[in-house]
Amino acid sequence: MKIHLPFSFVGGFVLLVIGCCLLSADASPSGAPEAACTTMTPQHGADWQNYTCPFEIIVDKTTMYPSQTLNVHLGIKSDVDVNDPAARGFKGFMAMAFDPSSFDVQLLGTFDNLASTETKTMNCPSPFREPNTIKQNVAATHTNNGFKKTVDLVWTPPANFFGPIIIVVTFVHEKEIMWVKENSEFIQVVSEPETSTTTETTSTTTTTPTTTTTPTTTTTTQPPTTMGAASSAIEWNLLFCVAIMSLLVRNRF
Repeated sequence: MKIHLPFSFVGGFVLLVIGCCLLSADASPSGAPEAACTTMTPQHGADWQNYTCPFEIIVDKTTMYPSQTLNVHLGIKSDVDVNDPAARGFKGFMAMAFDPSSFDVQLLGTFDNLASTETKTMNCPSPFREPNTIKQNVAATHTNNGFKKTVDLVWTPPANFFGPIIIVVTFVHEKEIMWVKENSEFIQVVSEPETSTTTETTSTTTTTPTTTTTPTTTTTTQPPTTMGAASSAIEWNLLFCVAIMSLLVRNRF
């Protein structure tokens, strides 16, 4: 006995299968799964590309303090031809920060302040050798599998970490076309400059005015005296009297 299924049922089933196939052919529609934390490899079962990645990672600074944040820009390289399929952008991505000396072991810092609805943070085991330890917001990924020409992220370093870090990103253009663990340039996290307190000393100099006293020399001019002249007059009178008496005596004899 043959069972004849209505065409609408068969057609709907076929469309469902095709839809599932199309969905699996794209990047994970809601972001990278936690299983991708240890390898940063999409769980597509496909190998990544061995030619130059058409996408770039740009950071806004190469030296920073622990109190600062790092702006990370993901985009299409300027030399990509407009007719290149990569010019459409990337559908999925996964970003992490590492200490280059312990790459693939210790995740550093956190991603936060993600303004775009196309991005979200991820929680991952860290270090990877201790999968039971989950760190919050240590990775960033996409929220949909539409093409993206640019994505902007914000990364904050650990409070007590000093040294070099790199931002590592996996880009997925299509299911079979991906670039895994592309690196940014090195960023050096340095200690905050010491704040020196300068105490200003105000020196007050008191100048005592010097008073120079110049002695006043008083010259007293004695009024002229007539004593000398009077003495002379008396002497002349005496001489005159003597002369007269001499003449009288001479005449008498």
